[in-house]
Amino acid sequence: MQNYTLPTKQGQICKIIHPLPDDKPEESYIVLDDLITYDDNAVIHVVSITNLQRNIENPKLAPVRLTKKSDLYVVAENLESFVDSWNVK
Repeated sequence: MQNYTLPTKQGQICKIIHPLPDDKPEESYIVLDDLITYDDNAVIHVVSITNLQRNIENPKLAPVRLTKKSDLYVVAENLESFVDSWNVK
């Protein structure tokens, strides 16, 4: 069993641990909720980075997804560190 770091704060970049057949496993999501009072089984709001890019003129139009906090794992602490990771070889 793999050890995953669950999201703990707003703005973290996450991926889905076990994507559904309709999900793209490579998709990354930004946590929208302030998770200070959320337990691991709470349902939280996330938005895909791809959908944000598609709606760059009006990010509020990007669809928000509800998912369990425990179904996500952190890949970056924030958008800046996520983008910086693309340049690491």
